[in-house]
Amino acid sequence: MPKYYMPTTLLSGKDCVRRHPRHLIHGTSCMIVTGKNSAVLSGALVDVTSVLKENDVKYQIYDGVNGDTNISETYALAQLIKNMGANYVIGIGGGSVLDVAKAAAVYATNDMAPMDIFNEKYDNAPLNVVCIPTTAGTGSDTTQYVMLTIDEPQNKRSFSSEVCFPYATYLDSRYTMTLPIEVTRNTAVDALCHAVESYLNNKASAFSDMVALEAIRLIGQCTDALVTGNITEKDREKLLTAASAGGMAVAHTGLNFVHYMGHKVTCSKHIPHGRANGALLVEFISFMAKADIMRAVKVIDAFGSDLSGFKKFIELSVPIDTEITEDDIQQWTENEVDFEVLENCPMQISKSDIHNIYYNALINKNRDYKRW
Repeated sequence: MPKYYMPTTLLSGKDCVRRHPRHLIHGTSCMIVTGKNSAVLSGALVDVTSVLKENDVKYQIYDGVNGDTNISETYALAQLIKNMGANYVIGIGGGSVLDVAKAAAVYATNDMAPMDIFNEKYDNAPLNVVCIPTTAGTGSDTTQYVMLTIDEPQNKRSFSSEVCFPYATYLDSRYTMTLPIEVTRNTAVDALCHAVESYLNNKASAFSDMVALEAIRLIGQCTDALVTGNITEKDREKLLTAASAGGMAVAHTGLNFVHYMGHKVTCSKHIPHGRANGALLVEFISFMAKADIMRAVKVIDAFGSDLSGFKKFIELSVPIDTEITEDDIQQWTENEVDFEVLENCPMQISKSDIHNIYYNALINKNRDYKRW
């Protein structure tokens, strides 16, 4: 029976941190988790610390998170949180930062070995986490999912628990204005993948469809801006809203196979996450049209185009120049298809299907798509 559980309070709009300080205060001390640059450059950090000072909340700043921050570093961060006696955690940054903040909040209240976090059962509730995204793509600010880099081998692994939904999320598009154009494009396409994978999903419901389609529609309104790079503050607001809406959709359906496949491309070729996923999106929609062409058409309609036109948008906004070989594809299709993918995909999908999707998306780039 479909349900919709969304315990995260969303506060949005210009200067929402200063206008709604109550949701930023959860005790007398907190740990602020950030990366080296975005929290400062965006202005988010100064807004947050000003509110904390005004409310006599003591804080420490941990600014060591990046895309390669691993589980051992996250575990060590939790020990710092324990030692300072922090009551809660604030994450300011992109997906990696928010995921580290959420994981550290679990470690901080539970005695466990680092890898035990993937058991998804905890004796104690984690500390409250407040998320302030500075990118528009991750969706981590509205989901119960957490992705971590594991130590050996250097790879990523996710876990999920309803206790890992953030307590509150602040969405201020001003904090994304300083994003480089390539990061903006990559994260926007990643957000689009979240929404499309949720909509074309075995677990989709009327509730998840509403937010997934709205996310797709908002990104569709920004295609010219993403291609040209002339992105206004209004565009930024749409992209940020779409990213969180995409997260809300995925929180209730899980992902389909784009992320499953794109993750292997990213790890093998070091292609940014959103770019790798985007390269596979056209083939994914084409494949899923066999299950329900009308749902696939609704996705493309949001871009005012057919599938060939949509392909052009992807190629112009997130092109892949890295050489991909048949040997690469063979390696990526060695293992059996992930169980969650099989469960979420409305069609039966085989290793052969996965191989063909990789090939058509990454090698057979001149493939033409018939009009629907």
